[in-house]
Amino acid sequence: MAKIAVLPPQVANMIAAGEVVERPASVVKELMENAIDAGARAVTVEIRNGGVTYLRVTDDGCGMEPEDARTAFLRHATSKIRGQADLDAIGTLGFRGEALAAIAAVSRVDLFTKTAHSPLGTHLVLEGGQVLEEEETGCPDGTTILIKDLFFNTPARMKFLKKDSTEASYVEASVEHVALAHPELAVKFIKDGKEGLYTPGDGSMFSVIYAIYGKDFTRELTALSGSQRDVQVGGYVTRPTYSRANRSMQNFFVNGRFIRSKLLSAAVEQAYHGRLTGGRYPACFLDLRVNTGAVDVNVHPAKLEVKFSHEREVFSAVYQFITAALDGLDPVAPAAREEEEATPAARPSTGEYQPVQAARPAYRTKAFTFPEQAAPVSLAQESLAPYQTKSAPGRVEAEQPAAPLSPPAAVPDRPTAAPRSWARGIEVEITPEESLEMESVITGAPPVPTSPAPTPQAPEKAATEQGKAPAPSAPGGAVPDFRVIGEVFATYLLVQVEENLVMIDKHAAHERMIYNKLRDQAGGTAGQTLLAPETVTLSRPEKNALLEQSSQLEQAGFQVEDFGEGAVIVRQVPMYLRPEDIGFVLSDIADKLLQGKKAQAEAYDDIVKSVACKAAVKAGTFTDESERKGFVAAILADPQVRSCPHGRPVLFSMSRAEIEKCFKRIV
Repeated sequence: MAKIAVLPPQVANMIAAGEVVERPASVVKELMENAIDAGARAVTVEIRNGGVTYLRVTDDGCGMEPEDARTAFLRHATSKIRGQADLDAIGTLGFRGEALAAIAAVSRVDLFTKTAHSPLGTHLVLEGGQVLEEEETGCPDGTTILIKDLFFNTPARMKFLKKDSTEASYVEASVEHVALAHPELAVKFIKDGKEGLYTPGDGSMFSVIYAIYGKDFTRELTALSGSQRDVQVGGYVTRPTYSRANRSMQNFFVNGRFIRSKLLSAAVEQAYHGRLTGGRYPACFLDLRVNTGAVDVNVHPAKLEVKFSHEREVFSAVYQFITAALDGLDPVAPAAREEEEATPAARPSTGEYQPVQAARPAYRTKAFTFPEQAAPVSLAQESLAPYQTKSAPGRVEAEQPAAPLSPPAAVPDRPTAAPRSWARGIEVEITPEESLEMESVITGAPPVPTSPAPTPQAPEKAATEQGKAPAPSAPGGAVPDFRVIGEVFATYLLVQVEENLVMIDKHAAHERMIYNKLRDQAGGTAGQTLLAPETVTLSRPEKNALLEQSSQLEQAGFQVEDFGEGAVIVRQVPMYLRPEDIGFVLSDIADKLLQGKKAQAEAYDDIVKSVACKAAVKAGTFTDESERKGFVAAILADPQVRSCPHGRPVLFSMSRAEIEKCFKRIV
C-alpha cells in the first residue's frame, strides 16, 4: 500500500494557515494590506474579544466583481502576479494569493463587496474554506470582511492564543504599523465598541505618530530625510535624551511594508554609539524607499522580513542620515518646542485618490545638543530616592542627605539639604527615625537611635581607623578582619580579607542587598507618592502586559494607570527608585512579562529585580573611603550577598598562595 498521498486542499489550506495566520493580528495585517492594494483611502478595523470571536475590516477600495469574489478565496489566487517576470519587482503588499484562503480555512467568513459601477454588491458566506451561500446584496462601494470564530476548527492553534486583552494589543499594534507605513490612509480602530485610534490620512507620518503616542512623545522626535544612490530614507528618530530598555519601538518600513530587520537596527544603534549608555536603545520610525528589484519581500511567510541586494548601501544610508540629524540638533529642550509644532496641522482633502508612492511625509528637522556630564554621585546618594510620608502633617522638608553605608554607632542630627535636580515634583516629609530606617535597608543593620556623635576615643572609631569596620547586625554574624585597598575602574573594590585578595562588584553586591530587603518585606514594598505624576510611553503590547499585572506592580510599590494613546501614568513608585529611572524600569518589566506567561509570584519577583537593579549604585559611580569600609563590612557579614538577583557573582577571591604561584614564589 502506498505510504505517500497528496493532501486534500482543505488540509493543505489549514497547514498554510499555520504559517500565515498566527493570531487575529495576522488576519488584520493581511486584510489591511489587501485594502491598500485595492486603492482604499480609508479603512476601519473593529474587533471584539481580542479579535478571536469577531473581527471586521471595512475599506472603500475598488471592490470585487461577483466572479472574482468567489475566486479570491482559492489558494494561489491573486490579481497582482501574472507571470514569472512580476516576481522580479513586487510593488504590492499582498501578492502570494494565500491570505484569504488561509483565513477562510480556519474561520467563519462573511464577505460584502461592490464595485463603483455595479448597482448591487456580492455577499458570500464561508465556513472552513467552503462557500455556503452566495447572493446579491446592497452595500457601499469597497469591501467588508467579517471574520468570526477564528481557529474554531483548529483547537491546537486556539490553545496557544493569549488573553483577549493581550490579543487585542497585538491587533492594535498591527493597525498602528499599517497606519505608520501609509499615512495617506485614514485608519480607524474600534475595540469592544470604543474607538481606540483614528488617523487623519493627511499623508504625514508625524500626524500618525502624534495620534498613536501623543504630544509628549512627539516632542522627543527629530526628523531626517535624504537620498543616497537608490536608497531614500525619511522619518523620525528620538533625541539622545530619550531612550528605552528594548527595541520594541524601532519601526522600519520598506516600500510601504512594515518589517523587522537586524541590519537596520544595527545601523540605527551604530548611529547612536557614544550618545546612549549601554543597554539603552532609541525609538525610530524610518521609511525606506528602494528599487523594487533590489529587495526580496518573499523570504518570510508573513512577509515580516526582507532581503536587500545591496545591504552595505542600505546600512550606510540609514547610518549617515541619522548621524547627520543627531549632529545637527540645537540646544533647545524638547519641552520648549512651539505648541503648534507638536500639533499636526489639519490638511484639507482634495477628494481625489493619490497612489501610495505619491503620498510622501513632510519631514522637518529640529535639533538638540547633549547636556553636560552630571557630577559624580556617592553610593549612598545613588541608592536613596526621595519619598513622601504622612507622619508629620503640614511639615514639608527637603530630602535628607544620605548617610555612609557603614552602620554608624550613633547618628547625629543632620541639617536638611537642597533637593537634587532629579527630585523634581516630589516633596519630602522625613523624620530622623525614618531616615535611620532607610539606612538600615542598605546596610542590613537595625536603626540606631539618635544620639550625640562619638568622641574620637570611642572604640568604634579606633577600630575603623585600623581598617576593621564594626560588624553590622546582619545574617552571618561577625565580620572577618579586612582592609580596603582601593577601587579599580570605579567598579570593583579590592579588599584584603585575612590571607585572601577579594574583588567585589559593587553594583552586583548592592543590587543583591536591596533585592533581599525588598523581597523580605512583609505586605509588599513601600512606595513614594509623586506629586507630579510621570507619563511613560510604551508599545501597545508592553502597556497591556503592565496593566494586566497591576496588582503585582502595586505590591512592589508602583501605582500605574492607563493614560490612553500609547502611555501609562505613574502616580507612585518604590522608595528607592529615582523619577528618571521610572520609564526604564517599567519598559524592562514589560519586556520580561512579554517573554512568556508569568505566575504571580514570578512576575512580582521580576519586578523587584528590576527595581533593585536600577536603584543599586552604578559601575563608574564614585564611592568614598568611609562608604567602602561600611559596604564591605555589610557584604562580608551576610552570606546571602554572593550573587546578584540575576545570577552574576558579587565577589571573586584569590588566596595568597594562588597569587604567589602566579609570581613563581612557590611551586
